[in-house]
Amino acid sequence: MLGWPYEFVTLTEDEKVHRRHAIEHNASVAFWSAFAPAVTALLLRVVARVYRRWRSGQYREVPGSPALKAQRQGWAVRVAERWRRMAWWMGEDVCFAGAHWGHREEWVVGLGWTLWLLFLCVRGTGKDYLHLTKRFGAIATSQLPIQYFLALKYLSPFGYFFRTSHEDLNRWHRALGRIIYLLLVLHAVFYNVFFIMSSIWLKRFFAPVVFAGVVAFACLHTLNGTSMAKMREQSYRVFFVVHLVTAMVVPPLIFFHAPSMRIYVSLAIGFLLLDLAVRKMTTIQAPSVVESIPGTDLLKITSKMPANKIIKFKARPGAHLYLSLPPSSRPVPNDPYAKGNFLFEFMYNPFTVVSADEDSGHLTFVARKRTGPMTTRLAEFVGAGIPEDPETQIPLCIEGPYGALSKTFSDLVDTGVSRILLVAGGVGATFAVPIYHALLAESPAASIQFVWAIRSPGDATWVPPKPAGKSLIDDDQVQLFLTGDMGVSHPRNETIASVEMSNLRRSPVGQNHKRPNFQKLVDDTFKSGADETVAVLVCGPVEMGRELRRCITPWVMKGRSVWWHNESFGW
Repeated sequence: MLGWPYEFVTLTEDEKVHRRHAIEHNASVAFWSAFAPAVTALLLRVVARVYRRWRSGQYREVPGSPALKAQRQGWAVRVAERWRRMAWWMGEDVCFAGAHWGHREEWVVGLGWTLWLLFLCVRGTGKDYLHLTKRFGAIATSQLPIQYFLALKYLSPFGYFFRTSHEDLNRWHRALGRIIYLLLVLHAVFYNVFFIMSSIWLKRFFAPVVFAGVVAFACLHTLNGTSMAKMREQSYRVFFVVHLVTAMVVPPLIFFHAPSMRIYVSLAIGFLLLDLAVRKMTTIQAPSVVESIPGTDLLKITSKMPANKIIKFKARPGAHLYLSLPPSSRPVPNDPYAKGNFLFEFMYNPFTVVSADEDSGHLTFVARKRTGPMTTRLAEFVGAGIPEDPETQIPLCIEGPYGALSKTFSDLVDTGVSRILLVAGGVGATFAVPIYHALLAESPAASIQFVWAIRSPGDATWVPPKPAGKSLIDDDQVQLFLTGDMGVSHPRNETIASVEMSNLRRSPVGQNHKRPNFQKLVDDTFKSGADETVAVLVCGPVEMGRELRRCITPWVMKGRSVWWHNESFGW
């Protein structure tokens, strides 16, 4: 073929051994190089912490003094500003044809990683077509442990390195999954071309070793299809079950298909099983009471937890849990073969913790009743169980705490952020309220503003009072807005978030309808302190987070330092 440098070559036994060693070496390089960004992030975090401690012991110039002005014009400050602008730009959304295609950083890093892996696929292959073909499969397989690490909820090494949770790592899990799929597609195409050109397709295709790879690829192809946005929206449970089954089935198939790659698939399946075992051991079956909040479609769940678990949740404000139903709480109790029960074997729903009371041992979270099986089943428990009698309460399985911000909350406090803007939409306040209370306790000197848009006044009745006993409605730092719909109950239609709201603190419900002016809200926050770092935290409809980010962007481009967090459970 014109311009095609590869050909079918016949190798001696020594040359085949050399080829196998080259394949294994490049696969090893691909695997270990994936940890380079993580180690770099860890080192940068150590340097940043040392620098902050050094700065905290330095003399601070009087605001407005010539010395401070000169310091602001130094090269280090200019470099920091450029870095912040680039980091913010990288975090912007990529939208095409009205659809969201991730963030710029995912595309930039993903493209760079793809090019690196492609380089390792072709490096040193010479003219040997089979070497090229095998190399693509080996490089793809070497990334499977990384792919599994990025998906682990409890034992992910990348969660430790980057101090984040699996929700944030999940986007990198998706990006790497697409890269692996691309490499395996090329691996399969190259091998089929070889079989056809050598007139041995039928003979080799159904050979056990080869067919194991065919089945593994078919599983990954099915997984890729169910991972598409439309499929996930139609049935997330189908996607989840296919994902789980494929994760369990593919490693044994590759173990048989490619003996030289067994170390990688063993790492992948080993860590997955270990993670599942640890999660199972740390899951608590807690007696719980489910209450309906009058005038709303909200459910308030209160669970009795062991003291050691309550302490963990208390220490991590803004954390969330994963809820599942034990056999005794399913539609047909203690019958694993009942039709309505099987679905709950694969159901782990996230809910943000509203409060963790160390004195009573009660963990409280709120859920909005929807059409799904989990909240429908929880609604059936309303009125069942007596709060004072654990024997009559409903057993629920609680796993956690999880959450990216709960891991970095201490950084938010330690960096000395002067101004903090909290914005929540609907039940997004289950995240914002505990953060607000924790910030009041940990950063009393900071200027904190909390803006909450709710569907109806009843949606705010679940909120626990501040430690001082003062309610949110009487708090001057809190602004409440009333909305008929913030898109909370319609996750498939994010444009519904652009609805009219009315400021409850300034006008009666149903009068003076208007949207809150996020641009003015952001501008007022940033104008108050020209050189202060501003923290903005949001939890609500997707469009709310995007609008706030658009409002903040001009300030970041001017060089302002922003501590940004957008809480989301969505894919």
